[in-house]
Amino acid sequence: METPSLAGAGVALMTSLAWSFSSICVKVAAEKADSLGINTLRTAVGASLLILFVAFTGRYQAFSNASGFSLGCVVLSGLSAMVIGDTLYIKSMSFLDVSLAFPLSQVSFILLAVLAAALFLGEPMTGYTLLGAGLVVSGVYLMTSSRGTAVKPGRRKGIHPKGLLYLLIAVTAWTGATLLLKIGVVHLDPFVAACVRISTSAVILLMLFSFRGKKKTPSLAQWGKKYVLLVILAGFLTYGVAAVGYITAIQWIGAGKTVILTACAPIFALPLAVFILKERPTRLNMLGVLISVVGVWLVVI
Repeated sequence: METPSLAGAGVALMTSLAWSFSSICVKVAAEKADSLGINTLRTAVGASLLILFVAFTGRYQAFSNASGFSLGCVVLSGLSAMVIGDTLYIKSMSFLDVSLAFPLSQVSFILLAVLAAALFLGEPMTGYTLLGAGLVVSGVYLMTSSRGTAVKPGRRKGIHPKGLLYLLIAVTAWTGATLLLKIGVVHLDPFVAACVRISTSAVILLMLFSFRGKKKTPSLAQWGKKYVLLVILAGFLTYGVAAVGYITAIQWIGAGKTVILTACAPIFALPLAVFILKERPTRLNMLGVLISVVGVWLVVI
């Protein structure tokens, strides 16, 4: 493997690891803070980082070449992904262990996104795609059919229907956002697109967070310094590291290999959930993650 390819693969795996650590941070913070508050602060941190990056690198000049249609698709993509999808995903982790919620959301999203692209964008459906879909379904079944016991009192056991419903809506919102983004970024700089998406979503989330009122909105002081720092770290990892790393990996090794390598995120999340959160997934759960990752790989090749 040539050096640029090796470096690109390393960046893609770093992106997977960043997403996994971010999910752990959000899971811990969700024990004290509400989902909208977490997502608002996390997105605001990400927007600030990207605005600074676009400003200092001179990429803001790409705005002059962007059409209103492209920017509109990008904005709607951000609202669907971050305002709806991310908020409900964080809410789902109030009912589900992260060792279930994170891998299930990842494999379900990639499968649904590929199927939606075939149906609505005319992308081909190959034999590998169908085989991969079967493996993903099998893996998801293994992950959700049996859950391990927890170490700490108060840890949830089994599958909570409300958590699965929030997760399903989140995955659907992410899928719609992906289709809009693919249409919108055809002639748009990827860093500018990310900046527009995240900044717009941050503004909307801040408005929603403010309009809820003091009775329904715990202040940052009520969260405690530990949880505020965890959410800030999650924002940095998700948008300061993973978002930039994902684009960099695509530039170096292409979208296909990047998607395959970043699909390894559930494998990182599982041991992190075990060692940091003291969750205990069963052997079938772990086998389900591995089968699902293989299925995702077949879908995207």
